[in-house]
Amino acid sequence: MACLACMTSACSKEDNGAPSAVNNPAPASGFLINLDSEIKAVNDFVARSGYIVIRTATGNTPASFSAFSSVCPHAGATVEYKNSTSSFLCAAHGSTFSGTGALIQGPATRGLTKFDVEITGSTLRLKNQ
Repeated sequence: MACLACMTSACSKEDNGAPSAVNNPAPASGFLINLDSEIKAVNDFVARSGYIVIRTATGNTPASFSAFSSVCPHAGATVEYKNSTSSFLCAAHGSTFSGTGALIQGPATRGLTKFDVEITGSTLRLKNQ
């Protein structure tokens, strides 16, 4: 059983060792952010479970947040948000993205997948699209 898992994992990578490109994930229903304790200041962010959520303005309204897949559309590596420049970087191959998820520089050929958010009380949840 363990060998089967290893073989499956090995087949899911490109020859250069990077993970193969994946379909854009639908948000997990369990992905929640507590706005009373997380991302309280503008430009704070949470990056976990394949998603990055950034507070872009004050107030607990959906318009105050941006949410993206952290999967680079080039080869499936994880992108990181750099709050000092309000941009994203994929260290695997150098793709860069603006704070809106738009492609700045490849090798990726498109921007990051964006998700809508919904807020109930002080809980933020990613909406399924």
